[in-house]
Amino acid sequence: MADLLDENGLSVLTLEEITTNLETAFRDIYGNDINLDQNSPDGQMIGIFAQAATDLRELLTEINAGFDPDQAVGVILDQRVALNNIARQGGTYTIQPIEIVVDRTVNLEGLDDDFNDPDGTGYTIQDDAGNQFILIDSTTLTAGTYTKNFRAKTVGKVETTIGTVQNQVTVVLGVTSIDNTSGALSVGTDEETDAELRVRRQQSVALSSAGYLNGIQGALLALDGVSEARVYENFTNVVDADGIPAHGIWCIVEGGSNEDIAGIIYSRKTYGANMKGDVTVDIETASGGVFTAQFDRPTAENLHIRFGIQDVSVSPVYDQAAIKQSIVDLKSYNVGDYAETSSLTAIALAAINANGGGGVPVNLEISKNGADWFDYLDTTAKDNQFTLDTTRITITEL
Repeated sequence: MADLLDENGLSVLTLEEITTNLETAFRDIYGNDINLDQNSPDGQMIGIFAQAATDLRELLTEINAGFDPDQAVGVILDQRVALNNIARQGGTYTIQPIEIVVDRTVNLEGLDDDFNDPDGTGYTIQDDAGNQFILIDSTTLTAGTYTKNFRAKTVGKVETTIGTVQNQVTVVLGVTSIDNTSGALSVGTDEETDAELRVRRQQSVALSSAGYLNGIQGALLALDGVSEARVYENFTNVVDADGIPAHGIWCIVEGGSNEDIAGIIYSRKTYGANMKGDVTVDIETASGGVFTAQFDRPTAENLHIRFGIQDVSVSPVYDQAAIKQSIVDLKSYNVGDYAETSSLTAIALAAINANGGGGVPVNLEISKNGADWFDYLDTTAKDNQFTLDTTRITITEL
């Protein structure tokens, strides 16, 4: 075999093949009685030459793979995705659903178009540790209880504990209480990883020829600050079971600026298509008219987990708090994702092994209400997103 670059890609010699070729060449020059043992001078020289040749081939392989955005890493990946008009996100924000109780009509100012602005302002609250959160979308509420999404004021990993976000920084008359009764929809990251950037590039380059819904979703995912987007369509003549109007679309977007999202919907949706969504943004058209874009933000839905731990070693000791936290850290759901027990059982096993080991999870079940248990669950609505929290995980040591 020889080094080859053809329609099948790049193929290079292995260390063993290079060593064999060098040994053959040395014997052709000095004769078959030459000593090429690894501890001989000539054998060691061949080893040095072979390793140097292998190192060069590994470098060539990395360079060649770097032309493929699905294999490139680091700065090279940044250069490749730039060809698709995509840039690595410098960091994301934690998005936390908050339950708000009001006793009268109140107007709460949100970030709206300033979602990606670290200095953006709006109705602000904070947890017991001093982490502040800003309402994402401006809203008007009448007396009642509502759940709205808030963005952490600080970019990066900001974690919360249920029942700790109860303090108003922006005091509004009529807001009687606030509380985080569920886990975060997403926890911020300091910088988008190579793996996350590759996935976002794959999603964002969806061609319009594969369906205009893919084009809208891909364009939404390419927006700065958007961590998840789903687009659904109703092609019938009547409102469907999800409440999407006849011949309409439903965009569900996590993160991102309202103005940016509305701009994508305006430029990408087909003419005459209706829309569904509680968030509305007006855009002035080139003809002087006004286009009102509609979309929704994800809604958190609590997921309960319970399982037993069966001992497989003598006198095992389990740190239940650490096991629960590991499960929360290892598993997350996107908008509309279903939940099932086989993957959670594998994650629970990994969490047990990482915190002492000596046991296996058995009879794992999931629930939406903590009373009715199943092996598989869909979200109640397509704009819902399952969230996990340590307070909703029950472990029984058998």
